[in-house]
Amino acid sequence: MAAAVVLAVPGCGFGTPSQVLPGLAHPMASSEEGYHVSDEATLHDYNGINLVLPDGWHVDIADNCLSPPGVGPAPGGSCPIEALRVRPNASDDGLIDPEGADLEDPDKWRRPWASCPQRPDLGGQIRAESAVISEHGTFTLVSGEEAVYSEWTVTCTGGSTFRTRAWYVAEADLEFDVPVLLEQAADEYDAIVRSTDLSRYKTIS
Repeated sequence: MAAAVVLAVPGCGFGTPSQVLPGLAHPMASSEEGYHVSDEATLHDYNGINLVLPDGWHVDIADNCLSPPGVGPAPGGSCPIEALRVRPNASDDGLIDPEGADLEDPDKWRRPWASCPQRPDLGGQIRAESAVISEHGTFTLVSGEEAVYSEWTVTCTGGSTFRTRAWYVAEADLEFDVPVLLEQAADEYDAIVRSTDLSRYKTIS
């Protein structure tokens, strides 16, 4: 089966391969149930958080910085704004409230590194003029935990807009977010989060 082949592929981070230990849910995937891993996808492990990266996605800054195809490091070698970030202990670190209520607040789009793109052609300061929650909902991860998510559409000085998205798993105090969503990868961000298997992560003390 395709899943069995892909599960043997190592994840990578910091420029070197890392051993992937599949979560308990992924090896049970079949044609009838579970998360289906394509031949082009790879399984990635970050501290016991197992997820599936679509074809072309890569990890070249840190194991918690997942970049879409064609997106390289930000200036200075930091995680790019278009990357999906994986943030354990999110509420403990002050990124979100423990219940996830921030995801229902239009003003809570201002997560780390989410900001209007700089536009030198406009001159002056580029800032957010307004923000609305354009999408909100819940779903269940591969390993059974509930995830709640929101997407904000932010309007900037000059009328340009961008989308930013965050997902939160309260049971594990785990957040995923993308500061500035890359339009051509919009569906893949969500697919990666939905593929998450926390069955090994929960055993980490």
